[in-house]
Amino acid sequence: MNYLSKYNVIFSGLSIGKHNFNFEIDDKFFEQFEYSEIKKGKLSANIEFNRLNTSMIAKVTINGNVVTACDRCLDDVAVNVEYEDTLLIKYREYDDNADSDDEIMYVNRGDDTINFAQYIYESINISLPIQRAHPDENQCNEDMIKILKKLQ
Repeated sequence: MNYLSKYNVIFSGLSIGKHNFNFEIDDKFFEQFEYSEIKKGKLSANIEFNRLNTSMIAKVTINGNVVTACDRCLDDVAVNVEYEDTLLIKYREYDDNADSDDEIMYVNRGDDTINFAQYIYESINISLPIQRAHPDENQCNEDMIKILKKLQ
């Protein structure tokens, strides 16, 4: 079984209306994505899934912490993650070439499952601050800071 299949939402049997799905995101989740800048993490994702007659709406909320490299000293730094957005999910015909984007996800008619792993991963990444560094330079690796100061 593929590890990321645990982030599936099977919507075919869901009644019209709202349904909640909760997912835990851990270190193994980030290991599934090659070249991930995130080394570790402990987050929770909640998807409020609203099934409508002709489409679906997913309100996604992600909270927790991840560990990535400090931009200043390259040591690990914990970064808080808070993400919330709404995703419209529409049906398409098999021969329709409509591509998903950051606001609309397309699923083929006849599909019964949506895997949210890639969406969750990308949402975590875009919610990270541009600069990821220890809040105080004194928390950085002293040897690296000395080297940087020599090079300035």
